[in-house]
Amino acid sequence: MQTHLEMDIENIKIKMFAMADLAIEAIKLSIDSLKKGDLELAKEIIKNDSKMDRLEIEIDDECIKLLVTRQPAASDLRFALAMLKINTDIERIGDLATNVARETLKINGAPLIKPLIDIPRMAEIVVKMIQSGFEAISEKDVNKARSVLPMDDEIDELNMQIYRELFTYMSESSKNISQSLSLIMVSRALERAGDHAKNIAERAIYYIMGDDIRHQNPKGI
Repeated sequence: MQTHLEMDIENIKIKMFAMADLAIEAIKLSIDSLKKGDLELAKEIIKNDSKMDRLEIEIDDECIKLLVTRQPAASDLRFALAMLKINTDIERIGDLATNVARETLKINGAPLIKPLIDIPRMAEIVVKMIQSGFEAISEKDVNKARSVLPMDDEIDELNMQIYRELFTYMSESSKNISQSLSLIMVSRALERAGDHAKNIAERAIYYIMGDDIRHQNPKGI
C-alpha cells in the first residue's frame, strides 16, 4: 500500500509527464504550422498555451505542499526540488512554441523563401532531448540524462548556420528581410527551447544522483 508521500510523488509525476507531452506536441505542431503556412493551427497553439499555464500552477502548488507537509528526505526531497525547476523549464518551452506560432502568423501564409530543413531538425532534437530527459527521470537512468547534454551543442550549431544563411538572403534582397527575421526568431526560439531541455536533463541528474552539474564543462562530466 502506498504512503501519502508516495501518492503525492506519483501524482506530481503524472502531471509533469502530461506537461512534457503538451510541450512536445506544441513544438511539433508549431513547426508543422510553419511549414504548411497553417494560420488556424498557429492560432490554436497560442490558445492552448493556457493549459500549460494552469498545469504549471497546479504542479508548483503540489510540490510546495509536499515539501511543507511531508517533509521529504534524501531523494524524495531532491525530486520535489527538481520538479519545481523542471516545471518552469517545460512551461517556458511551451511559451517558445507559441513564439514560433506567432512568427507563422507574421509570415501570413506567404511562400517560404527557402525550404525548411535545419529548423525542423532543431525541433526534432528539442523533442528528443525532452523525451530522453523525462525517460531518465522515470527510469532513474543518469546515463540517459547525460546523453541529452551534447545535443544542445548540435542545436547551437544549427542555429548559427541558419543565422548565416538568412543574413545572406537579406543582403541579396530587401524583400527577404521580413520573412528572414521571422525565421531567425523561430530558430532563436528553438535554440532557447534546447537550453531549457538541457536544464531538464541537468535537473534529472541532480534528482537521481544529488550532483549539481550546472556550469560544469560537459566534456569533464
